[in-house]
Amino acid sequence: MAHNDCLQDVPDIFENEIGESLLARTEGLGMIREIGPPDLCHIVKIHTPSRSEPDIGSYHHVLGVDTSTSASLAAYINSLQYSLSETQGWFGSGSNWKIASGTYCTYNAFSNVDLRVQVKIPGGVDAYIVTPTGDRKEVTEDLWKECHVSSLLRAILYADPTAYSVTGLRRMTPVASPREETKFVEAIVEQFWNGWALGSNAETQVASTARNFLVDGLMRYFSGEGRYADCAAEILAPLAYAPLGGQQSSSRASAEFKGIDPEVAALLAETYMKGDEEVQAVRVMHQALKVKSSCYPLLATQAEFLRRKKCPDAALTVARMAVKYAPSEFQAWAKLTEIYLEAGDYQRAMLTLNSCPMYTFVDHDYPRVPTPRRINFPVKSDVLADYDLGEQGTGTMPPNSRASLDMDGPGLIEEMALNENSTILRLSAPTLRCTFARVYKFLTEIVSTIGWDELLLLRSQVFVMEEEYRNSAVPSAAVDDEDLAEDDDEHLPLSALRERHTAELSRTSEGEPSADVPLPSTTDAVDTATTEETSTVDAGAQAINEDPVADPELNSAAEPAAEAVAEPATEPEPPAAASASASEEPGKGKKKNKKNKGKKSKENLKAEIPPPTEPPAVTDATNDGDTSAASIVAIGDQMDVISLSDTDHGEAKEPESQQPQSDIDGGPQLTEQLSAPQTAVFETAPIEPTPAPEHLPISGGDEESLVTKPEEPSDIIRKRLCERWLDNLIMILFDDLRMYTSWRSRMHNLRATGQPVTYRYTQAEWEALGDLALRLRRPSEAREAYEYALAIRFSARAWQRLLEMHSGVYTSMQQEEQRRHEGVPELMPLTSNDSLMQALDAVVWLSVYHDRWYNNMAYPNPVCEQLIKLINIHGLSKVRNSMVSMNLKPAVFNMVKKYFEVAEKFNVRGSKW
Repeated sequence: MAHNDCLQDVPDIFENEIGESLLARTEGLGMIREIGPPDLCHIVKIHTPSRSEPDIGSYHHVLGVDTSTSASLAAYINSLQYSLSETQGWFGSGSNWKIASGTYCTYNAFSNVDLRVQVKIPGGVDAYIVTPTGDRKEVTEDLWKECHVSSLLRAILYADPTAYSVTGLRRMTPVASPREETKFVEAIVEQFWNGWALGSNAETQVASTARNFLVDGLMRYFSGEGRYADCAAEILAPLAYAPLGGQQSSSRASAEFKGIDPEVAALLAETYMKGDEEVQAVRVMHQALKVKSSCYPLLATQAEFLRRKKCPDAALTVARMAVKYAPSEFQAWAKLTEIYLEAGDYQRAMLTLNSCPMYTFVDHDYPRVPTPRRINFPVKSDVLADYDLGEQGTGTMPPNSRASLDMDGPGLIEEMALNENSTILRLSAPTLRCTFARVYKFLTEIVSTIGWDELLLLRSQVFVMEEEYRNSAVPSAAVDDEDLAEDDDEHLPLSALRERHTAELSRTSEGEPSADVPLPSTTDAVDTATTEETSTVDAGAQAINEDPVADPELNSAAEPAAEAVAEPATEPEPPAAASASASEEPGKGKKKNKKNKGKKSKENLKAEIPPPTEPPAVTDATNDGDTSAASIVAIGDQMDVISLSDTDHGEAKEPESQQPQSDIDGGPQLTEQLSAPQTAVFETAPIEPTPAPEHLPISGGDEESLVTKPEEPSDIIRKRLCERWLDNLIMILFDDLRMYTSWRSRMHNLRATGQPVTYRYTQAEWEALGDLALRLRRPSEAREAYEYALAIRFSARAWQRLLEMHSGVYTSMQQEEQRRHEGVPELMPLTSNDSLMQALDAVVWLSVYHDRWYNNMAYPNPVCEQLIKLINIHGLSKVRNSMVSMNLKPAVFNMVKKYFEVAEKFNVRGSKW
């Protein structure tokens, strides 16, 4: 049903009660977390011929309107008067509805208030602000400036329709001419030092002078056009040296800066590097590092510069310093991970990812509005006559596409039913945001380089697997209570056995003062080990990061009986244990029988504590604790356990007394002691022998077999507990790979048997498969999926991805795919005419689509940004002439023409030829 109370070219959302949208906006002011929702334009319409019709309230959302003065806002409301639908009459046309009043609302993100301008037609203009508590206050000049900058930032950061979409949103160009850009730059510079009050994006923990939404909007505006030199010269360079000019406040003393702001200098150096002015970038970084060498944005920029210059060692050193000075910032850890991946050190890359601080994703601010009575989306039928943007048809088929309309596809209703049960559309990877999406991208890079099997192997080498943790983290808890006998000593827990053994050692030392008497320090160490074992068990997963060989004396005093527990009765003993049994003295048979008696119950612990496959290495007592560490690593290699440590351990204390050779060979005191693991990762500690007396020296051959040389600490890596979120991301990656493999197998079978392909998946599924291939770094297959999606129905997302492929966004990914995989089709050169014409075809379709949904923003716009890249490659004259050769209708050509005007006005690279 047609209504003549609607606007012609602007979306109209009708209220149930006049003013309810304003009331809902006021109530939601206290819930705004970032730079605020889009502006709200509310109008009240009256029926002029007769006042019998009730007044109507409607509204729509706006981005890009000039909010620097009340006059510009009043002019926008007044312009809506000419958009009302006209009614045809006998003597002309006219509208029976008029706009009686209007209210324009824009959010001030600096002061957290809502500025509103109320216009009465005819009448006056009233401007005021509304606080989150609903109070009404006067507007000052500073508030107007802040509102202007806030509105510009929203228009720039919310420019991508796929990333930010609101019902009834109208987009307009925020900066349409160089004169307006000068005004924009002045406003940004004036509010620059207050940008931290806006907050920061989801990948930044603490907003700062150089890490906030104001800087994000500034860099987004100039980077889209490739005008890095203008950004550096007009804005960042004056701001970096602003303290010398006396522009800082009293709280920012010039002594703090010494001539340059380090954080802004990092931005300036980064802009110089992107603009191919590396000499200037090095000079700026040199000056800033002399001021503050611990500035992590500056260190991250320096690490990126060294990485580009193929200096991985220096880049790694600087990136580690950035992590040291900013351990809670994700950006520093991400830069370190990039350097590790480029160097091929995937183990430390995985450990770095596991240590990254992950932030909860905070979505953008969306308007809170009540349920509308009805919504009107006017359509420009004269433009859409030849462009089907939603109905099923063949007009959206891209040129030179490999897809074909081989059969009649399902209708919209049937397709929606298929999508509801589709497993492709239920993948979890597209829902990842913020830091989780960034880490997932790193994982896909690792898989594309080394493969899925190697990633699983790498995961088992770096992280503690579930079986390992269950078997060794809390060994005493692994014994089932049902298998314990109350009156049988052999079923006692490990800690109780250790305590009893300590008491027996004490009684033996009192009654038999001989060479078999254990060292005094050994008994104390057993008591200490018993106490520390209990604390280790209680600590749980925290013990995973502790050093298992921090106290060699403690480890050596509590080991051999643990080996007795770990060894099954039917498994042959290691050579060292066998020699200990052979050299056992006759007077020690009682303890040996007791040990054999308890083997049945100790077999229950076999699955919980894996036995060593090689005898523990015995070292000389004069060596320090690093020798024990090397022995643990030698045994850990057989157990698939990596011991990680980058620091040297403390030296072990020399024993106060010496012990005969029989004890070294496996005396009863050492053979029957129990040792609990000192960390959550099970590691079999080597036997720490006591040196023999001078009258019983160790033979040369035995000494060589017992002494193990320590390894370098830099080559040792400790296993860590894998964070739950990282484990979930690996499982999400597995789901993606499983779906990708199923898709490619089905495609191969269909083509091998000559069956039709296009309608084997729905249009939404083809889009999802294209995104899946892009996530897995297979752009050639992603392009194929997007073309099949367009063969079924129009898809703005598919057209946008194809445009990005033809403008060079995925060039490096495509080259990488060709190097690593066989059978990949040859790349179409970006400088070829075919690539240009396909890109322009995508530009036309996307321009019509954006105009249909009230996106009149020329720049910043995803389509305009990609078209500027084409101009950088081919030149403005060639691109424009190619567009003219397509013989478009004047209305359609005017939609694309505004992008060429932006390139000319702002003098982008390639606009002169």
